[in-house]
Amino acid sequence: MRERLVALIPRLGRAEGLLLALVDAPYGREWAIGRSPIMITAATHGAPHWADLATPRVAAAMDFYRRLFGWVVESSVTPMGEYFIGKVGGRQVVGMMAQGPGMVGMPAAWTTYVYVADVDATASRAADAGGSIAQAPFDIPDGRVAVLSDPAGADLGVVAGPAPDGGWLGREHGRVCWVELLTRDPAAAEGFYGAVFGWKAETRQSGTTPYTTFSVEDGDVGGMRMMSDTLPADVPSHWSPYFAVDDCPLAVRRAADLGGRVLMPVTDIDIGRLAVLADPDGASFDVLEFAEQV
Repeated sequence: MRERLVALIPRLGRAEGLLLALVDAPYGREWAIGRSPIMITAATHGAPHWADLATPRVAAAMDFYRRLFGWVVESSVTPMGEYFIGKVGGRQVVGMMAQGPGMVGMPAAWTTYVYVADVDATASRAADAGGSIAQAPFDIPDGRVAVLSDPAGADLGVVAGPAPDGGWLGREHGRVCWVELLTRDPAAAEGFYGAVFGWKAETRQSGTTPYTTFSVEDGDVGGMRMMSDTLPADVPSHWSPYFAVDDCPLAVRRAADLGGRVLMPVTDIDIGRLAVLADPDGASFDVLEFAEQV
């Protein structure tokens, strides 16, 4: 069985270092997440399309996220192993899978995927743009997938297959509402993602720190901010998912009761309330409650 199905684990595992970075970080992302609704669909080339979790304890992870977000979890058996899908309102939201044998000792982590027309051509562009291929393209049922690394080491999956209906990002409780890159080299990342996916970058200042939003076909696809110098050097650049919640303080309390960790407490921002959590096996993620007027 391949050690990656539709997932590659970033090397993020120092939760205490992540906490230092988040406490030190500005909250300029609100201008990006809160602006006009995304007009692209999940089948737009270069759009966020999927996220999945690879974890050492998949049954425990399913229980944690099901109780936190109310997901309905279904399983399917693939040629590469059992794969679990979390659903909200009948819509597929995320995937979960057990780590492969070569991942023993690694923390759980989320991987974000981008939809592309041609996985192999995209992988070639990534290599030409100064990135690398973390997982060579391979076939999955009804599609093809690869995992790329940008010049600073952040892993991002690419997938091609049947075009889904509608957008993947959404604001319903339990859905992924945003994805964000934390990087040590924003300039290199901007050039890389522009060359590979055609993303346009718009940067604004938040206090003394810039925040960048990536877009394609006039739709926002994700954000980027500089990693804090307080982070240990061995914590790599990485992508992080945001999950929409109806009540941020309640989600934080529930996550803690379920054995998760609070990496950043509830913080008020212009568009709502934000917190950063980690599941019991160390996978970090953000939760965001949108203000009623947004």
